[in-house]
Amino acid sequence: MSKDEPGKEFSHVVEVDRIGPQGLQMQLEADQAARVAVARQLRILGVLSLKADLKLAPEAKSGHFRLIGQIEAEVDQACVVTLEPVRQQISEAFVRRFGPETEARPETEPGEDEAEWLDPDADDPPDPVIGGQIDLGEVVAEELALGLDPYPRKPGAEVPDTYREAAEAGAKISPFAALAKLKATKKD
Repeated sequence: MSKDEPGKEFSHVVEVDRIGPQGLQMQLEADQAARVAVARQLRILGVLSLKADLKLAPEAKSGHFRLIGQIEAEVDQACVVTLEPVRQQISEAFVRRFGPETEARPETEPGEDEAEWLDPDADDPPDPVIGGQIDLGEVVAEELALGLDPYPRKPGAEVPDTYREAAEAGAKISPFAALAKLKATKKD
């Protein structure tokens, strides 16, 4: 992985064999190109700032690592009602575990359903260490995505009455209903 690959503008690869027993502390801050790339990757209007404080340390089990992080970001998302920009401050703490690729997901037997081994109360399996590397920039972008408001709404934004009336009446709302109504008013 290199920063020259499309979508890897915020790539910060760490070689796991270079992590000492005391671990590794890093502070990442996205530059303008990285913020634009992350916004495009997340399909949001913009990433105005993105910083992360990270501590990556080996665990007792050989080949396993724990990443403890804190993300601070400011983003612009489109309002779900008006499509106008909605600014959001994000402050997220997270913990991720990494281990050998072979431990990332239990093997299923032929014909065995994933639901048979999936325990919702169990710890998540570790993320795989691929090629002896962990891309901390990718992890930060993933955690930022998890911190986004799934339905950003500008204060005071209301659904138009035409949609609300049809929904309350139990009618199916057509995306072309407003156009048909507009066309009917222009004929008059």
